[in-house]
Amino acid sequence: MKRTHARTYSLAAAAALAISFAGAGCQSSGGSDGPIKVGAINGVTGLFQTPEVPKAVKAVFDEVNAAGGINGRKLELISKDDAMDPARSSQAARELIKSSNVVAFAGSSSAVDCGLNRATYTKEKIVSVPAVGVDPTCFTSPNIAPVNPGPFTLTTAMLYYASETLKHSKVCIDYTILPGSGGGIEKAIKDWTDLTGKTLTHKNLAVGQGDPTRYLVADKNAGCEAVLYNATVGPWFQQAKTQGMQKVDFIVAANSYTDANAKVIPADMNAYAATEWQPYTDPTLPGNDRWAKLVEKNGIQKTAFSQGAVMSADIFVQVLKTIKGDITRESVTKAFKEMKPISYPMAGTPYVFGPGNDHNPIKGSQFVKADKGGWKVLPGGFTVPAPTK
Repeated sequence: MKRTHARTYSLAAAAALAISFAGAGCQSSGGSDGPIKVGAINGVTGLFQTPEVPKAVKAVFDEVNAAGGINGRKLELISKDDAMDPARSSQAARELIKSSNVVAFAGSSSAVDCGLNRATYTKEKIVSVPAVGVDPTCFTSPNIAPVNPGPFTLTTAMLYYASETLKHSKVCIDYTILPGSGGGIEKAIKDWTDLTGKTLTHKNLAVGQGDPTRYLVADKNAGCEAVLYNATVGPWFQQAKTQGMQKVDFIVAANSYTDANAKVIPADMNAYAATEWQPYTDPTLPGNDRWAKLVEKNGIQKTAFSQGAVMSADIFVQVLKTIKGDITRESVTKAFKEMKPISYPMAGTPYVFGPGNDHNPIKGSQFVKADKGGWKVLPGGFTVPAPTK
């Protein structure tokens, strides 16, 4: 089933955040005086880089500060770069909680934060609303709830799109899996099978770097009609062209949805990409107008990650505005655990944190297709997997 979500942007103007990279704290967990301190752990350097994320969160929160803040208090973002280093990530979480005395985390974008710090967040009774959730623990922790679908829910949507929208009976997958993520992908495949009653024709979850010929030959031999793929785009599609696979529909993951990748896909190849929010390459789509104006005004790179940053900041501010009385770590955690769902125009489903032990509120994907060196948004709105039997 495909659902098209047409939304009216009802969120109040989002909170302003003065970004600081080394904070000092004075109150144990907030209070009624001084700035509201908010933490974020971001990959700014290292192997997983998202430097636009803290900048976009800052831009959103600056708007609110300029309008008077939250109940007269300014929002202060304290962002730390973990450089995808486990020791740095753990230290950053401890410092933000113990020394900077942040009331919550908003707009984090780290490949290692969730897995390393989930127990700390639970112990300290502090919530995190990441802009980008990467590993399985981002979606299976009581105190973490990202604003993106994540690679696992997205994989289910990609499989669903291949079998139910493109109507392929022989669906295959060639993935490169991050350490610790294999179980999440296997569950995503099982979820698709449970929904549709269908199974994969061919599966390889250990695609390596280098020449992709052997993987593509295996796909050909299996008779794959659609292939999900999540690694380096250029060499893959060049070799697929060499192998004469122009009739195969390749569906790449959200990490491949970039302007640069669209330019290296041969014109006669069929390449689709799954997006986690409204496709950022079309500023006219619901919610994208606000995001595009904000990042352009502040000189921030237009990427899907900056979309997630704006959404996480907006959601965070909206929930803060529901708090009666002092804004403290305790009151912020309580507000998120008890919040009502918020419909957000850039996302496929409403966002809600809630009281559970795992949180993956954003489902579904919008799809685009490589066309003339760019990406063309496909009709139909968000594809949200649902039972077909």
